[in-house]
Amino acid sequence: MQEIIERLDAELGAAPPPPTFDVRTTIGAGRHAVRRRRLAAGGAVLALALVVGGAGVAVTSQFGGGQGSDHSVLVAAGVSEEGLAPTSGLKDVFPAGYDPQDDSEVLIRDGWEVYQRVDGPVDGLVDGLVDGLVDGSQQVTSSVGLALRKGGDIVWVLLYRHAAVAGDPGSSTGGGVAETPAESGYDDLAGWLAHQKDRMAGTAR
Repeated sequence: MQEIIERLDAELGAAPPPPTFDVRTTIGAGRHAVRRRRLAAGGAVLALALVVGGAGVAVTSQFGGGQGSDHSVLVAAGVSEEGLAPTSGLKDVFPAGYDPQDDSEVLIRDGWEVYQRVDGPVDGLVDGLVDGLVDGSQQVTSSVGLALRKGGDIVWVLLYRHAAVAGDPGSSTGGGVAETPAESGYDDLAGWLAHQKDRMAGTAR
């Protein structure tokens, strides 16, 4: 018994060998790499059809992009911040967009607060706003509706992504709509999202 105790003391008493690299530098480099991957100006190209205040704008570029931000996203009480990330690379006229480096994240422009959120408002819909539908390739696979405010300004945003063609993630497209309550003629986010759903499905009156 004494022999076992002495052996354990000998093996466990020795300090582990020091690392052959600088731990702090390695962790810092990893964090910087993650931040660059998520918010770098270059990277994946995503073709999106955007509508700002009712006017269509064709865009073939990153949705979001621009410089990153070290701030956290502002959210009202009771609103989930899951999947939201801050950015300084968006414009106030369209203060939210999918992160082109990580399509599970939605970028929110610094200074804007998300005070309402509806997940999946148009999921499963086949987008009737897009011409040339091919075997369901324009089906919406993910979407989110957001009500954002900054001071006295309010913007409602609907973001959506389509299914990738033939399983190719690089072929995924999507779009978005952003309007102020005054532009939309609606009093609340729920009514506006219902109208956008009808509009995408081609059933809006």
